[in-house]
Amino acid sequence: MSSRPAPIHASMLIGGQPVNSNKLIEVFNPARPDELVGTVPRGTPDDVAAAIAAARKAQPAWAKLSFKERAAVLARALKKADENIPARAELFVRENGKTLTEAKGELAGVGKRMELTLELADELDHPREMDAPNGRTFIGHIPFGVVVSIVPWNAPVTLAVQQFLPALLAGNGVVLKPPESCPLGLIDYATAFASELPPGLLNIVTGLPTEIGDALTRSPGVDKIGFTGSIPAAAKIMANAAETIKGITLELGGNDPAILLEDADLGPEAMERMAGAVYRMTGQVCMAIKRVYVPESIADKFVEAFTGVVNKMVVGDGLAPGVAMGPMHTARAFERAKELVAETEKSGAKVQRLGTLREETKTDGGYFLPPMIATGVKEDSRLMREEQFCPLLPIVTYKTLDDAIARANDTIYGLGGSVWSKNVDAALDVARRIEAGSVFVNTHGTQSVNRRAPYGGVKQSGIGRRAGVEGVREYMQIQTLTTFE
Repeated sequence: MSSRPAPIHASMLIGGQPVNSNKLIEVFNPARPDELVGTVPRGTPDDVAAAIAAARKAQPAWAKLSFKERAAVLARALKKADENIPARAELFVRENGKTLTEAKGELAGVGKRMELTLELADELDHPREMDAPNGRTFIGHIPFGVVVSIVPWNAPVTLAVQQFLPALLAGNGVVLKPPESCPLGLIDYATAFASELPPGLLNIVTGLPTEIGDALTRSPGVDKIGFTGSIPAAAKIMANAAETIKGITLELGGNDPAILLEDADLGPEAMERMAGAVYRMTGQVCMAIKRVYVPESIADKFVEAFTGVVNKMVVGDGLAPGVAMGPMHTARAFERAKELVAETEKSGAKVQRLGTLREETKTDGGYFLPPMIATGVKEDSRLMREEQFCPLLPIVTYKTLDDAIARANDTIYGLGGSVWSKNVDAALDVARRIEAGSVFVNTHGTQSVNRRAPYGGVKQSGIGRRAGVEGVREYMQIQTLTTFE
């Protein structure tokens, strides 16, 4: 724990070749903010233009292949990218702040999940056919051309591969922009992946959004944008994309409600499942439980059962043994979270600080917070209305189920939600009334997503879907062919 590996440098990848620049972006460890983990080039609009041109050049030959032929190449690329998981996981922890268990889980799982997408190749290879007035009509799909993929820092490898692999399977060329605060593990993965592809098909450009964001999202050489991130950033991207009518797929924030029914299981296993859905990656997950609605009749029992589980969590450096929750990712997020806690307490709500903090959380200057719950929270408070993106969970009570559902739906967000009950059919009835793209019963979040099924947000939580056939077709356009015979 005391040793600090030498900083690494990761290059951009344009046209199959490493590319660097005179200016660098530094990446620091959120558990020890004075530790430089590595550097990446501070790319320019010229780098973006070169990457788009490389993707445009490589794409036509790739698009001529069948889905099965492309899937075979992509399967080899997944295998190649999976060769360096242990070393990459430690690097991932140091630049991101998540725990080693979380990092290994993300890196080991991405290949397996994306193999499910490659299994769709046979279905995608067969267009629909129907009779036409004077012949036949074939309804198929063609690639957009060049896709830009922009991903955030909290699960960059998973979120990037969920964008660029379906885009590649669909026959597109891709330009990937990693997050500037956490690019190193993703660049290592994507570079290994790209080594199995035709040069220029997958390009990587690093840089500051203020300097290369417009070049990525306004270029007439880009046909489609896949973005995961914040609502304000998405609004800017949509405005830029509108200039040339680009396609967009957006996965944005969430304020996911969890509604407990009176017969909800409050046993340790169920509470551990719920706690994982709240505090995974220190609460910095879009599809995390961010509000809990509990019947008044079981509120005290639920709080006791839930806090009993959460109190066992250990907070510290993600590389330390036994740690369940690491630091916040950035100083800015850390300060915002502390302000939210102070504001919540000032409003009259009760905040309970739970878990155990390791010694380094007090000595290394990292962005550490304990897991927390808040009770007595007002429905119109910032904690309830906004996406808190930190380990502070509001727990509120309700008198009637209709009231709970109405309050759960009273939000601009609609990414996920969950219902907790021993009666699954009753829970499903409630789930169908929640205004969200993905709703779960007795579980919640990304660890429970069926990767064969599409998922995504409604309202301001997104446009389009990931996974399944629908996730691949997000990166294609419908083409109708009709004959005269």
